[in-house]
Amino acid sequence: MLREHCFVSDLRVSSLYQTPPWGEVEGGEFLNAAVSGMWQGTDIELLHLCRSIEGEFSVPVKKSGAARALDVDVLFIDGGVSSEELTLPHPGMTLRRFVLVPLCEVWSETVPGLRETPEVLLKRVQDSSSIIFRGGLYSQ
Repeated sequence: MLREHCFVSDLRVSSLYQTPPWGEVEGGEFLNAAVSGMWQGTDIELLHLCRSIEGEFSVPVKKSGAARALDVDVLFIDGGVSSEELTLPHPGMTLRRFVLVPLCEVWSETVPGLRETPEVLLKRVQDSSSIIFRGGLYSQ
């Protein structure tokens, strides 16, 4: 769906990884991936696009811990953002191994707002939950 949007270009997609729920989240195992690319709209337009993609899968509006079929989070954008609707870089990304492992595949530069690469952040993460490589998204 992201590839089809006119404001998205140069999209890179990581492999899929299977992980257990992190924190107080309902549901079973999760599949995680990361994407990076160029976005031509505003930060709020990107957030709304992510929410509309989630809506295609009947995701609850207030996700806090609710079971869901799809969760699309914006991790960071150049320049960062802090508003009522969106805080970037994502406040929990440096705590979550399931975010950093696939992110390393698609982003090798310094994360805007964190001054570190995903690889360096991954070396410091305290999360030791299991992460199982499941292959490429398009080979499923």
